[in-house]
Amino acid sequence: MDKPVVRGVIFDCDGVLVDTETLACRVLTEQLCDYGCDMNMAKTHDLFIGGTLAMVPPKMETMFGVTLPDDWLAECYERTFVAFRNDLKPFPHLDPVLDLLDQNNIPMAIGSNGPHAKMEVSLGKVGLKDRFAGRVCSAHDVANAKPHPDVFLLAAEKIGVDISDCIVVDDSQNGVRAGVASGATTVGLVDITPAEYLLDAGAHHIATDHNDLYRLLEDWVSVR
Repeated sequence: MDKPVVRGVIFDCDGVLVDTETLACRVLTEQLCDYGCDMNMAKTHDLFIGGTLAMVPPKMETMFGVTLPDDWLAECYERTFVAFRNDLKPFPHLDPVLDLLDQNNIPMAIGSNGPHAKMEVSLGKVGLKDRFAGRVCSAHDVANAKPHPDVFLLAAEKIGVDISDCIVVDDSQNGVRAGVASGATTVGLVDITPAEYLLDAGAHHIATDHNDLYRLLEDWVSVR
């Protein structure tokens, strides 16, 4: 495969820029168990990672006959924000990736299924809020969440780069599917979803961690 042209990079947020996936998965699992759903971390990951929280109530109704209370989502966000403020840590080795792109004047944006309120907390906690100011796109801004490409197409518009000249970096199967559908060169970044699942979703390239992502981007930037 030829080296892609890199004129812009669009990152997913959770599991790519901020190490939130395990924390968010834990919080949701604990909350659903409190409501009487027989959930564990593995089930929560398989059902919901890379999706939206709108998927949760119908799944719990179907699987366990449990109707979640009307305020379950507000409670979920409250629990999640507390966990983020207390326990969230930045990914090691992310800064060199972002510095590489800045040094080569390659614009960056975020395209996430998560709501802006959640990203405000998580990006602020790890010191990335200002770095992506004005270039944070949520599925709540578009008609369709991932696996549809809408949020990545919006992010490309934000940075003024054709999506075909962008790299999308995502750690979930739905995110990879969205990246591929958008027309971007799509990198599956391994976090808690195994590489083979990301490849099955159509990832053009795999990065095993942020060091590996740096090596890929460094090589590609050289052919701009």
